[in-house]
Amino acid sequence: MGVRRVAVRRVGLILGVLLVGGHSIGQLSADRQARAPQTPRDWTTFNVCQLVPGDAVARAVAARLNETRPFYDKSFSRCTYLVTITATNKPAGYAVWMSPESDFEELKQHTESPLTPVTGLGDGAYMFQDKGDGRFKIRVLKRGDLMFEATGDSADAARKVAAVVVEHLWKKAPVSDAAGYHGEGRR
Repeated sequence: MGVRRVAVRRVGLILGVLLVGGHSIGQLSADRQARAPQTPRDWTTFNVCQLVPGDAVARAVAARLNETRPFYDKSFSRCTYLVTITATNKPAGYAVWMSPESDFEELKQHTESPLTPVTGLGDGAYMFQDKGDGRFKIRVLKRGDLMFEATGDSADAARKVAAVVVEHLWKKAPVSDAAGYHGEGRR
């Protein structure tokens, strides 16, 4: 009788462990699926100009939209926004590049200019003034989706363009801090 009682307890214990363990495994599987990357984008058809309207970019930088120019490649897509600044009546250009999220860290490693962290735009963001062309650039990461780069002729303009991208792509208003970025960088 004693051996049978021990066997029943062991079977009960094993079933209990399996039930609890099965729930944990199911939860791990659900967590993995939630974090799994989305289907890779086809950058050759990904139209940044349609996703981030030129009128919204022009409004953000107090300008009049003249033209948008989409560009597609197998590893990224870009939109160039050509505008006229309302206050000065001078032409200006802004660009938004989008590429796989893996580019975020890789590009960071190859950027020669000092990087300034930026808050409130995505899962990670930094700004720099490109030593090559003198433009201000903000790169923003959206984990599980993509990264983008917004460019402008000033730190403030680049931040405004980046905020428009976030608003249109992720449908959430960016959290802004006092200056929109940390550190130096304004012209």
